[in-house]
Parts: sequence; structure tokens; C-alpha cells
Amino acid sequence: MPPIDPFANETNRNLYEEQVTEQEEMSQKCQRSERSDRSFVRRALRRGLPTQDMEDHLLTATEFHRLNPDRDPIVYVRGLIDEEGSSLRGPDLAEASTIASRATANHSATSSHASSAKRILQSEAMARRYIQGNFEASDWLAVVARNRELRQTVQRITTARQIASPEFQAWLRHKNANGSDIYLSLNTLKEHARGRTKADVQEIRHLYLDLDEDGQQKLAAIYQNPTVPHPNYVLQTSPQKFQVIWRAQGLRQSEAEELLRSLAQRFGGDPAATDSTRVFRLPGFNNKKYKENFLVELATGTLPDPVYHRSDFRIEILPGEHGTTVRKTVSAQAVSSGAVNTQSERDWAYAIRHLRNGDNPELIIREIAAYRATDRNDSPDTRKPTSLRKANPRYYAERTVSRAMAQLGMTRTLGENEIRSPENEPER
Repeated sequence: MPPIDPFANETNRNLYEEQVTEQEEMSQKCQRSERSDRSFVRRALRRGLPTQDMEDHLLTATEFHRLNPDRDPIVYVRGLIDEEGSSLRGPDLAEASTIASRATANHSATSSHASSAKRILQSEAMARRYIQGNFEASDWLAVVARNRELRQTVQRITTARQIASPEFQAWLRHKNANGSDIYLSLNTLKEHARGRTKADVQEIRHLYLDLDEDGQQKLAAIYQNPTVPHPNYVLQTSPQKFQVIWRAQGLRQSEAEELLRSLAQRFGGDPAATDSTRVFRLPGFNNKKYKENFLVELATGTLPDPVYHRSDFRIEILPGEHGTTVRKTVSAQAVSSGAVNTQSERDWAYAIRHLRNGDNPELIIREIAAYRATDRNDSPDTRKPTSLRKANPRYYAERTVSRAMAQLGMTRTLGENEIRSPENEPER
């Protein structure tokens, strides 16, 4: 099935480009507004301004009402105060060092504080080394904090320098301690990206595998196989589950995804973890999926260098489709045999998958609408289409995406850097 061309004519292309420009301008305004609001909250917290006074000031001064008419400003304001307050309350390296010093002076009275301080220091040092070893300070990345119990995900897109800062790390530790898993994008994003879609990817920096079954055996097979180089990083995310990462450069996005699919098939990795927008767990934080915490750590033998190229991977490449919005249909024979779901069910799955991946809901609506605007057929018998066009494809697409958003807990219009649906990351 060839990919859909969203630019059937020049008029559609110009309209799309105008809409993208408007979205980018609105995104920049929203970012400036939120930065200003956060700056005020941080200053007010340091001065000890009462929470009610902060709320009253922000509700009057913020541009949030105008820029986000469908969102609740009170929820936004209180969320800022809670997040910034958590960051200030979170122990940074200096505080952790102080705790450790006091514990040394009076071991019997403060042994638990010393242990806690040591864990904080080790956690932050591990996360910071990992970030700084893989990215330049000016690289733009996505950080995802996902709370499965609350079905809430927060995504922040900022620079590697900011993510590695003590303040940001303190906020992540607060989120992690309160039930959120912490993830980091492995490929860089465009400066001030609005989201984490394929169109937002700036440069391919890593190739990876998600080994969620028989991890130890599969990991051994990778090291013993001469057709692939030894990984730079292996993250143990839980017992017998690993994330394998190679640093890479000089790869096109389509070329990288072909290679990711081939690696997954060759070594038994998760086939869903083969897109260039993938987020993997950030070492130094606890895996919160299980009843007991499991610290995500780097396996021994970490090798930040070398950086690999396409020629270093000598495995057979699987043929695949290219593009950021490629849709697949099933064969007419499979549909008629009942071996697969209906096209409507596939549209539903498509919406769920891309919402989880952080894609813009409007772009998902357009893609589904364009797809269902005509009859589809992938068999020689053109009299038997595999899916029929919808009488009102736009309405159908909006309804499908709205229902999918509701199921994922996305009950309001999304901000540019916050995605409240579950992320499309490994379920470990």
C-alpha cells in the first residue's frame, strides 16, 4: 500500500504549510508565556509568598487564558506551583552532600540519612553522566514522566543542559518518588520542537533494541554475533529485561528505522520499539511498574565510544515502508477470512498508537480522514475493496480520535510540551 500523499495539489500544500506556521508561532508564544509564569513562581516561592497570593497574581497576569481557551487556568496555575515547589523541595547535590557529612559525624543517629544521600548522589551522577556522554549541552530532547496508576504522562522538551541540571533532576526525582517512570528520547529534536513526532526529529544519534523476554540469552547472542558491534550501553530495566543502545551517526531517519526493524527481528527485540521517536528509560531512576522498585542501571562494560556508522552493522535489512505517516492495510484475503479486524478497528488502533507516541491529534485526524476519503483496495480484484470510504471522513476521524483521547485520559486540549496520554514506551 503506497503512503498517502497529503499534498494532492498545490492548494492543499500551501494550506498545510500555513497551518504549520501558525502552529509554530502559537507554540513559541505558549513557551514564552509558560517560562515567564514559571520564573514568577520560582521567585515567589523563594520569597515565601503565600500560595493563594501566587494563584491570584498568575490568574491575572498570565497569557494562559488567551493562548489556551479550552484549558482550565486554575489547574494550570496550581500545577506550576506544585511542580516548581517540588523542584525546590527536592534535594540537590549540595543538600545531599550536607546530609552525608552530618551522617558521617553522627553515624548512629543519622545512618538512614547517609544512605539516602548516597543513593541520591549516585542516582543523579549516573543520570548526568548518561545525558552528558550521549548529547551536546545544546541538544534538544524529550523527557517523559509517566504515572501508570494515575494514567498521567507529562512530557518536557528542553535542552540536555537543562535536563542534567540539579533543579531538573530534583523535579524528576520527585516525580519518580511519587510513582512516575522516567524516560528520555534517544534522538535529538528540532530546537523548540512542539512534540515528539518523526517530523520533530533533528538527528539520529542512537540505534537500540528492547529485550523484554529472555533478555539474558538475547543479550549474549548480540555480543557473540560478529555482524553487529558491541553495544555502547546496556540498561537493565527489571529482572531479565534490557534495553540495548548503540551510539550512531550519519544515518537518515528512514535508514535508521529499517535497521531498527532488522535488529529487532534478528535478535528478538520488541518490534514496537523500532521508531526514531522512541523514549527509553533514564538510568538512575526506579522502575515503578512493579510492586517493588527496581533501579534502572547501566550494566558493567559501558562504552561511550566508539560512535558507529551504517557500515558497522552487517545484518540483512528488511524491506519496509518509508515516511512519517505510512498506513498499512491488510490483504483482501485476510479480511475475508476473518483473520484480522475491520478497518474501523484498525483506525482506532492507529489513533491509540499515535496518541501514545505523542503525535499531534490534529495530524492524526487529518491522516485518518485522508485515508477514509476513498475506497481502498490491495488485491487485483478492484470490485472488492478492503475498506470503503466514509461519507464524512473528517467527522469520522474527529470522532475516532476524540474517543481514543478519552480512553487514554486526554480530556482536554494538549499543551505543546505536555502530553497527558500514556506514552508509547516499553511496558517494563
